[in-house]
Amino acid sequence: MARSDDNFELDALLGTEPREEEDAPLTAEQEAEALKIQALGFRRVGHFGDFLHFVRKQTEAGAGVDRSQPKEARIHVRRLQSVASNLANYRFHEEYKGVISHDGTSVEFLIQTPGRFRPSGRVIEDYAWDYQAPQCTHTFAPWVIRTGTREYKPGFHLNSPGRDACIELSEISPVAEFMCREGNRVPLDYIEYTIKVLLPAAVNFETSARVAQAAAQSLLFELDVKYDLSLTLIPRKPERGRAARKSPPVTPQTISFPSTVVPPEVAALFSFAAEAADNLPFAFLSYYQVLEYYLPLTSQRDALKRIRREIRDFSFNISSDASVLRVLNTVERAKVVSEEEALKILVRDCVREDKLEAFFQSESAQGHFVRNGPIQGVPAINLKATNETVAVQAAKRVYALRNRIVHAKDDPRYAETPQLLPRSNEADALGEDIRLARFLALETIVDTQD
Repeated sequence: MARSDDNFELDALLGTEPREEEDAPLTAEQEAEALKIQALGFRRVGHFGDFLHFVRKQTEAGAGVDRSQPKEARIHVRRLQSVASNLANYRFHEEYKGVISHDGTSVEFLIQTPGRFRPSGRVIEDYAWDYQAPQCTHTFAPWVIRTGTREYKPGFHLNSPGRDACIELSEISPVAEFMCREGNRVPLDYIEYTIKVLLPAAVNFETSARVAQAAAQSLLFELDVKYDLSLTLIPRKPERGRAARKSPPVTPQTISFPSTVVPPEVAALFSFAAEAADNLPFAFLSYYQVLEYYLPLTSQRDALKRIRREIRDFSFNISSDASVLRVLNTVERAKVVSEEEALKILVRDCVREDKLEAFFQSESAQGHFVRNGPIQGVPAINLKATNETVAVQAAKRVYALRNRIVHAKDDPRYAETPQLLPRSNEADALGEDIRLARFLALETIVDTQD
């Protein structure tokens, strides 16, 4: 396959393709292939030019299809046979946008260029690769790009040293295009590239899926650090997890000159949390840093309270060494308080208990903070617990979640709770915990006003 590499930027900006002509009748073979696709849970809704359009059917129980995946699908008639033959062998990847075979031996990941306007296919085609010819039985037919000065292939197919796995950067497969693409129109000259990991017969599905994901992420890491080619896998977008803000009210809102004094550092952290809407662990950490900012103040305030308590004790005697030592011991304990203990003090002293309980009783919080909720490895919240206050439970959960985000997985202190990765199902489910951290931060800011 070959194509010429002229200036495609205008097409990419417009995102258009030439007007589709009237659809040509399908052959008998193509009609049979379309029926195979329909039998796998799709309904044919149109035939426009060279493309067939489908939508996913709802289940018999009336439940909607998986909304984290495209509802519509379209495929070029020349790729119809490949989709009809292979669609039944694949399913959606659970964590990232892509497909995985039912036996786990073939995984295909869609990729994107973070922070750049140019689509990933255009960026990939800036690169040419020199690599050893693969020693495997896989078919690999990459695109060849010809310019006025050179001819090169933007993709590659690589063997692992033990020849027990292959990894490939190449044009999106018909099955992945049909299952994962949004069905939007793109320039006809645009090629979308994906990462494909091919493994031998699987020991079990979970192991193969884990190996394939590790191989893809290792490849992306090396492309970034060695060749300055920044690409990432695309996380699935589940329905739950992202806590949406309320719609602006229709009626005018009363506003006056600001009465809350907020340090610049705190204001900056709050602002960044809103900017990090697409990186939920960062948003959580920004609100945690607001709490961190106030930890010394609240710890000192607690120490002063305890010192005054000792001094005001009726038995306190300035001439007694024992009395003075009690004050000294209180000061020493305040110096060695851990960050977790300091956070418990902060939540206990700054957050109103009734407001905190109301937060956990809200409709959006139901089912999230329980033991079998979407975030594992952190304490659940039990409003009926008698051994710990709600404030202590909230502080322990926020601190444990902070540790899961910032601490390395192989740190023995956190061996029982693995690191929470930024592009994972748990990361996408952090919405309610972000709301909790934001609520605690706001309560603290209000409580610490002069």
